Amino acid sequence: MTEPDRPIVLVVDDEETLRRVLGREVARMGYRARLAADGDQALAALGKEEVAAVLLDLKLPKRDGIAVLKEIKAGWPLVEVIMMTGHGSVETAVEALRAGAYDYQQKPCHLDELEQLLAKALERRGLAERARALSERGDEGAIEWGGSDAMARVRHDLEKVAPTDVPVLVLGETGTGKELVARELHARSAFARGPFVAVNCGAIAPSLVASTLFGHEKGAFTGADQRRLGLVEVAHGGTLFLDELGDLPLDVQVQLLRFLQAGEVLRLGATAPVQVAVRVVAATNVDLDAAVAAGEFREDLLYRLDTIRLVLPPLRARKGDIRSLVARFLDELERKGRPRRSLSEGALRALEAHAWPGNVRELRAVVERLCLLADAPTIEAPDVEARLQRGKRKGEGALEVMPLRDMEEILIVKALRRFQGNKPEAADALGIALKTLYNKIKAYDIDVDAAVAGTHRLA
Repeated sequence: MTEPDRPIVLVVDDEETLRRVLGREVARMGYRARLAADGDQALAALGKEEVAAVLLDLKLPKRDGIAVLKEIKAGWPLVEVIMMTGHGSVETAVEALRAGAYDYQQKPCHLDELEQLLAKALERRGLAERARALSERGDEGAIEWGGSDAMARVRHDLEKVAPTDVPVLVLGETGTGKELVARELHARSAFARGPFVAVNCGAIAPSLVASTLFGHEKGAFTGADQRRLGLVEVAHGGTLFLDELGDLPLDVQVQLLRFLQAGEVLRLGATAPVQVAVRVVAATNVDLDAAVAAGEFREDLLYRLDTIRLVLPPLRARKGDIRSLVARFLDELERKGRPRRSLSEGALRALEAHAWPGNVRELRAVVERLCLLADAPTIEAPDVEARLQRGKRKGEGALEVMPLRDMEEILIVKALRRFQGNKPEAADALGIALKTLYNKIKAYDIDVDAAVAGTHRLA
């Protein structure tokens, strides 16, 4: 990384020796160090160049670190601040976190912990910058609302609820754009200047979900060699997007409910909770009402999250939007350097006749495939039909009747072979959560290597 690309870390401490030592260590960690002896110097430094993070002493001349912290967050909200104190207490830590600090460190600082903490803080800053870029950029990545009544209702409700802090539950099939809706809610909200943190609940091992979301203290369990903030805390001041909500284990559902009720996070192994302010958006393709009836999802958690429910229609229910979606995807692909293509009327009608089980995500993939593989500037109906036919299962339309369990095993084995054992890609293609795929591989005793090699035998 060249010198201008290295993030700037500002060290603010009135003890000159400690200030210089920390400056050297920050430089050793790969950052550009800047030094300040008090709050005035710190604010002046922030006004001169783009500072990524601040190491801020609690005890400073003229005014204390908490006051300086509040000024930093008011003027430079994306700057991450780590408080340093030799007189720490739980009350001081809570006050600093409420004022917007990323975390705090006891002096003298343990340099290994400080280095890891800085890396995490700058990772959160990156999330916040990407969220801001999303809200400021043009059409790419935005929702294509189209003209369907169902999408018009979603847009109306989204515009009404976005400025509030109430939880929102986004429902819809895989590929309908649930994360895009969550990002739109974030970009239009009072939390837009904070980070947008997306968590795929189905992609985390069940034993790690609680610590991933809520964090842990050093020594909380075997292997916990340092304190780690959970993603809920990382999202402080922004939006927490819980995707695949229906895959949350029941014990973690209890912890999430407590957080939603009290706005407090208790890290595993901690003795005192920390206040966290986030806007929660959750999404799932699971029928949560049915999951509640089956005892697989807590009814009280559903009530807490289901203040506003946005239901995204599948693409087959908004066929009139296919042409506008295709036009947009073609423009996006051309901006990315793909060949400029157009579709004939027959090609557009062929796309409109397709069932689109993968919804908008599948349509985008097909349009990109057509652009890359077409031999002429204009894509015709036979080109579309050939590409769509390639994605169908052999013998579709005259499918042999067999037990559902056998059919699931066949499809999983085919998906694993197609994606060379890549389970996230296979789960996405099958339209199921990664956790569900792992469970079915275990239940059906599927040998993944054999599936990839084409030698797996059905039970």
